[in-house]
Amino acid sequence: MKKAVSAEHYIEKIKPVLRKTKFSQLKIDEIAGYMDISKVTLYKHFSSRDDVIEAVVKHYIDYLLQADVIVQDASISFAERFQKIYEQSLRCVVYVSDLFLEDLRDSYPTLFDRLIAAQQIRYRNLETFFEAGMEQGVFNRLNAALFMVQDDAVLRRIMDPLFSIHYDMTLKQALMDFYQLKKYQLFQPDHVDSVQDSRTEQEIVNILKMIT
Repeated sequence: MKKAVSAEHYIEKIKPVLRKTKFSQLKIDEIAGYMDISKVTLYKHFSSRDDVIEAVVKHYIDYLLQADVIVQDASISFAERFQKIYEQSLRCVVYVSDLFLEDLRDSYPTLFDRLIAAQQIRYRNLETFFEAGMEQGVFNRLNAALFMVQDDAVLRRIMDPLFSIHYDMTLKQALMDFYQLKKYQLFQPDHVDSVQDSRTEQEIVNILKMIT
């Protein structure tokens, strides 16, 4: 018996498109085409065109909330949580592109506000995480807010298609080098070796595969 396809499957199909195309400019036929389904099938999963963008935003908010659970889990090492945070930040920048945010703000302000509120909750939880690492002597003393701002600002710059051309480096190299920079900024010298880089390198490869 063929397993039913969930709405989440179709959300995954449209996510890469919304990195580079404004949802507000897409017609329902185009949305169905990107999801590789008929309009009839689309309406079995989504009640309207706006229901699709609401589902996309909910998907991103749920991801941020799930990420918070990991950040707050003290049974997971600081090293593993640091790596997970970097991976989450990269995924957020990859899919919640500047174009997507601009379109959401202009065309769906209520959804925009909900997404920004979820991001702010994440930042507060991250600040608590970094402060805990500093208190326990695992992390260097630094401004947690500025350390977090780096992620969004630098990762968005790296993901700009012109970045690799201007600085003559591959996207993977730039993302790994930034990861290394953050690792040495954050961890006390005697805790740096607790961070195993192979996991992060593989996650970067996986993310880049999805967007190419």
